[in-house]
Amino acid sequence: MQANQIGNPARPEKIDAFEVGFRGALGERVSIDLAGFWMDKRNFFFRDADGFNVPDGKTRHAGVEADVRLALLETLTLESAVTYARHLYRFDRPTGIASESINAGDDVDTAPRVIANTRLNWRPVERITLNVEWVSVGAYFTDAANDHAYEGHNLVHLRVEAALTEKLSVFGAVRNLTDELYAERADFAFGEDRYFPGEERSFGFGLRYRQ
Repeated sequence: MQANQIGNPARPEKIDAFEVGFRGALGERVSIDLAGFWMDKRNFFFRDADGFNVPDGKTRHAGVEADVRLALLETLTLESAVTYARHLYRFDRPTGIASESINAGDDVDTAPRVIANTRLNWRPVERITLNVEWVSVGAYFTDAANDHAYEGHNLVHLRVEAALTEKLSVFGAVRNLTDELYAERADFAFGEDRYFPGEERSFGFGLRYRQ
C-alpha cells in the first residue's frame, strides 16, 4: 500500500481462454502450425503509474500464431514463427498523472503486437551447420495512455557449429551482428522515456560434448 491509497482486497485472478489450432503439411517440403487464441483476464493485479496497487484490472488478449518450416534443399531449411496479437485494457482508471490514465480499449503498455523469429539453417557438409537468425520485435506503447511508444527493433544473429567427433563439437556465435542499438525493454516513467539497453555486438565460442 502507498500513502493516500485506499485499500481494496485482492481477489483471485480469473481467466477465460479459448484456443484453436491446425497442424498440416503441403507436400514433403512445407509444414505449418497455426493457432488462434482469445483470453479475458479479471482481477488483474498490477502497479499503476502512481505506484498504487490495482487489484481489479481487466484485460483482453487475442491473436494468431504461425509456425512454418520450409525445406528449400536437403541441406537448407527455413523456419519462421510469427505472432500477431492485441493486448487491451478493458476498464477505465484515472490516475494522478493525467497522461497516464487508463482507458478501456487502449493497448496494454510494453506489449508489442508483432513478434517474429526466422531462422535459415544450412549444412554445407555433414559435420558443419550454419544458422542465421532474424529476431523482430514490433512497436509498442510505453505508457498506459498510449501517448508514448518504442519503435521496436530487428536483430540478426549468426551461429556455426562443427563436429570434431561423434560426441564433441566446437561452435561460435555472433549476436547482434549489425550492432543494432535497441532496448530490451522501454517504458515511460517519471516524465521521460526510459530504455534498458540490449547487448551490443558480441562474440561467443565454446565446446559442446554430447554423451
